[in-house]
Amino acid sequence: MSKRAPAITPAHDAVQFLQATGRTAIRRRTRSQPHISYLEIPSGQKVGSGPLLMLHGVGSSADTWRRLLPYLHTGKIIAPDYRGHGYSDSPEPPYCLEDFVSDIRRLLDELEIERIDVLGFSIGALFAAKLALNHPSCVKSLILLNSIADRTPEQKIRARERLEFLSTHLPDETAPATAVRWFTPAFLESHDDLVEAEAGITVSTPHAPYASSYRVLVENDLIDEVSGISCPTLIMTGELDEGSTPAMSEALHRQIPRSLLRIIGGVKHYMHFERPEELARHVNEFLKQADTAAVEI
Repeated sequence: MSKRAPAITPAHDAVQFLQATGRTAIRRRTRSQPHISYLEIPSGQKVGSGPLLMLHGVGSSADTWRRLLPYLHTGKIIAPDYRGHGYSDSPEPPYCLEDFVSDIRRLLDELEIERIDVLGFSIGALFAAKLALNHPSCVKSLILLNSIADRTPEQKIRARERLEFLSTHLPDETAPATAVRWFTPAFLESHDDLVEAEAGITVSTPHAPYASSYRVLVENDLIDEVSGISCPTLIMTGELDEGSTPAMSEALHRQIPRSLLRIIGGVKHYMHFERPEELARHVNEFLKQADTAAVEI
């Protein structure tokens, strides 16, 4: 049996938030390099399936889950920071899709996790889908939140324009404008403290790793591969999401054989911030089905 990496002092908001809700979290790092930092959260009182791997968006970290975590009825949760993000190491870019998937698999191997439910948000959905394609025996079920797929020619142009902007401007220059794409106007007005905290994670992300990671998001599209995903899959996005549109999730739903589709009304990209209880309800129900029997699609 391999030994776990030693716990390091928790400093992220997610740890403090969980402690306030009665759940605990330990921040650890992989033994192998580049060191990947991750939150390890024991089972809650209402245990459903598990363990659950949670993969955040580009320029973010495991902290992004702090509003959603208390509502999830899962077993143990593993929530890593990607290379170049959060408390993980920042090897010199450029990065490619396989780098991130390899880091995730390496983390699961160190934890001796052979099979796991996987939830990915935005670029995390890209990583989650690729993990399911590359290592199908490892992924028990898949949850794809606010996925990028099957971009139109116009969407490809806008994505490359945004990549160029992010590549030539520091995160503290781009984060405020990005928040408008993440959150609805009502949420921006009523939760400015939460929006500022989330934008702060992006601002703290080193520029070169952030830009390189965003390039991975822009230059990869798995729409022609996802028909090979064999596990039960839940696909969700926001009705008003401009970058991860309902049409993209519908395209994934058509291609992935055992998939369910849910569009959350009146919300943009950060569903896990604006509608954590509603999102968790769908996730909990899906995981319960996936844990007890094959999901009937």
